[in-house]
Amino acid sequence: MELAQQAFARWVSAGTRIALAMLIAGYAAYVTGLLQAHLPPEALAKLWHLPLADYLATSTAPTGWSWLALAHRGDYFNYLGIGLLCTIVMLAYLRVLPQLVRSARAHALIALLELAVLLAAASGLLHSI
Repeated sequence: MELAQQAFARWVSAGTRIALAMLIAGYAAYVTGLLQAHLPPEALAKLWHLPLADYLATSTAPTGWSWLALAHRGDYFNYLGIGLLCTIVMLAYLRVLPQLVRSARAHALIALLELAVLLAAASGLLHSI
């Protein structure tokens, strides 16, 4: 069990550092203009007052997972780092799951249940509930 905990901690630590680097790089690319924004900051400020439906229609901002198509844009590139932050725990659980199955089946079941909940939440299945 201790080896699984150490592996889990290493994956969370490494994933967090990579995600932080991605967030910093994304912010730098956005503010320097290295990556062109989908919606320039000056246009964004003019749309803040709009209700959500009007904002989405005017800005052509994506909803749901549609942002992935704009990940090459400066204002959406940082979502990759945010996405990694959100998936680090799932990846770490997947990494240690074989060890947990061999040594701590109760913990393996808990990890599987948590993975199921996280995947359901990320998929949007819980949106209609």
